[in-house]
Amino acid sequence: MNPSSDHALFGAPYRPASGQYDNSKALPVMLERVLDMLDCALLIVDDEGRVEYRNCVASTLLARGHGGLTLTGGALSAKAAKVRDALAQAIRLACDGLQPSGLCLPQPGTPPERWLRMVVAPVYFGGAAGGASRAAVWILNTEAPALPSEELLSALFGLSRAEARLAIGLLMGRTAAEHARHAGVGVATIRSQLHRIFSKTGVRRQAQLVALLLKVPVVQLGR
Repeated sequence: MNPSSDHALFGAPYRPASGQYDNSKALPVMLERVLDMLDCALLIVDDEGRVEYRNCVASTLLARGHGGLTLTGGALSAKAAKVRDALAQAIRLACDGLQPSGLCLPQPGTPPERWLRMVVAPVYFGGAAGGASRAAVWILNTEAPALPSEELLSALFGLSRAEARLAIGLLMGRTAAEHARHAGVGVATIRSQLHRIFSKTGVRRQAQLVALLLKVPVVQLGR
């Protein structure tokens, strides 16, 4: 559990009409665990950048100082003055103007495709007295390709481990022959696995399969 979490951010206690379930403490805990399954960093900040929630990926990123991002007095900031000012402006725009914006954090010696990309979006709680606004800061994962896990593909489509690994290999751009060498099996085995994947996912061609897999959200079921 993240020490910076503020359960009030997740709204009023859950009270369904049936009245059979009313656990206002369990719901925020469950929500935190769900957000920790995301493959990207997520922070919730107020208009001054003070962090009220961060998921596990965000905590790790800040601990490493990746992209020059820091926590200063509990507020999200950056070492570079230009980035720090742009981030503060984006947060104010989201909280006060309720407008989303994006940021790119250039990193010397790093290719542009590996630079951190951030989306700062407004989160408005109209139910509070007079309303309250926060900013959700999404930081895209640029250190590793955003690929679904074997566990997720198995759960979604009923793929075996070998079939899930093949599906991920196709997303990485491997050919059947390349994946066969990587897996230590024959090409005929890979083709048989591919036909089973087609049957389980309902597609007929490899291009359709890749297009389908690209729509799968990246979450980590094992977290």
